[in-house]
Amino acid sequence: MSARLPDPRASQALLIGASRFIDDDLHDLPAVANNVRALTDLLTDPVLGGFDRSGCRVLTDPATPQQVGDAIDAAIDQALDTLVLYYAGHGVLSQRGDLFLAVESTEPDPRRVRYCGVPMEWFRSALADSPAPNRILILDCCFSGQAAEAMSGNTATVSGNLDIRGTYTLASAPAHQTAVAPLGAKFTAFTGELLQAFRQGIPEGGELLTLGDIYPSLTRALLASGMPRPQRLGTGLADHIALTRNPAYRPTTRPSGKQRPASESPHSRAVPRGRTADEQDPKIAAEFHAAMLDGYRRAKKELNYNAGYFLQMVQQVGGLEAARRLLRASSVSSGFTTLWEKGRLDLAVEAVVLQERFAGLFTDEELDIARNRLAEYGYHLPAQTS
Repeated sequence: MSARLPDPRASQALLIGASRFIDDDLHDLPAVANNVRALTDLLTDPVLGGFDRSGCRVLTDPATPQQVGDAIDAAIDQALDTLVLYYAGHGVLSQRGDLFLAVESTEPDPRRVRYCGVPMEWFRSALADSPAPNRILILDCCFSGQAAEAMSGNTATVSGNLDIRGTYTLASAPAHQTAVAPLGAKFTAFTGELLQAFRQGIPEGGELLTLGDIYPSLTRALLASGMPRPQRLGTGLADHIALTRNPAYRPTTRPSGKQRPASESPHSRAVPRGRTADEQDPKIAAEFHAAMLDGYRRAKKELNYNAGYFLQMVQQVGGLEAARRLLRASSVSSGFTTLWEKGRLDLAVEAVVLQERFAGLFTDEELDIARNRLAEYGYHLPAQTS
């Protein structure tokens, strides 16, 4: 699937920023107001952004949960292509571990927050019911001491609140950590780095800046600054959703060299000379296919990671073609990112491709792509013995 920008005539973004609070136990977050303004300007930038100004709604310092509910309802009614919901402020957990987002009148008491906070279920239901094929939820919220106590160390509580099928969710911190709003900073730590990624772009990315491109860059920047690791949840092809153009993209220029001989058909270029012998050997091709399936099984057994889309692609087009498609993609797959997060790039397709027994199945360019991707994410293949 190739990335594309939202259809501005049928897309809506709702940016909610809660920066002021009545309860003394919820400190004000002045940077949040800057978050919302800057993100609005970026999404509607005439050069980079994918949204019309009329399709980008802003709700700053809502006083009651009802105001948030009305704004969500208005946004989903008009979003037929892409829907973006963004919230920055405080996140609070009830005694049962349910996530609530704070507004001006919210009380952070775990026993009372259910009556005065915005239930996460409102966002879940809105995104699940939206007709828009592209649905993005971005949360930049911290959890108070009461929330951490109510959570009792169970990180699955919040993750479960954010797992909305068909939606790409980006959260500022793990369930057991608070998000960070540095004192005196213009933006919160998470949204500040997110804005930076959008503005600077990703040099190795495509013409459009997908969420799959942004997440690894965002993670590296936050961890390098000592900030919490952002969390990502997505299904299917959600990583290919793009919200802006990539300012760092530079189209490759093809040298005007010799023209292809007239006798050479386009299909004869699919596998360069010297790379056909192993591919035509059923044994080698079958071994590679089996290795791809083995990687899926090991990830599921050892990491509890079910790469369902990857398995479906391998079963439909075969391991060899699946690997080539992943190598040809303009950015790493969501599966690659997940394996990187878990410290297991040894199970990535790129690592399988570079095994000595399979190298003859791929072009030099494909092998370089696999090698460079792994190196970029800090993984180097162990020395292979014959």
